[in-house]
Amino acid sequence: MPRAVKERMNLYITKAVADELRRLIPARERTQFVEEVLARELRRARLAQAIEESYGAWKDEDHPDMLTPEEIDRWIEAQRKIGAASREEELEKLWRESAHE
Repeated sequence: MPRAVKERMNLYITKAVADELRRLIPARERTQFVEEVLARELRRARLAQAIEESYGAWKDEDHPDMLTPEEIDRWIEAQRKIGAASREEELEKLWRESAHE
């Protein structure tokens, strides 16, 4: 697998955060730690944006098969049988497609 291209960035953070980072994370692990935290928070921000943008997308008339709690339970059970990995792959595919629009 090819290595990711790295880019240097200069960021300003509060002294208190910098001091805690130095105290808790060894020097040679800080870049990776900060990158992982940023990647996780960026993913959360993208998901929050997607939720905000899709608000109101669900309309009951578009899903007449899921109007009662029992119908919703049946749908959930069917999704569980499909498997989490398949759903995750499908969601990632949809996310990639929407990112290029």
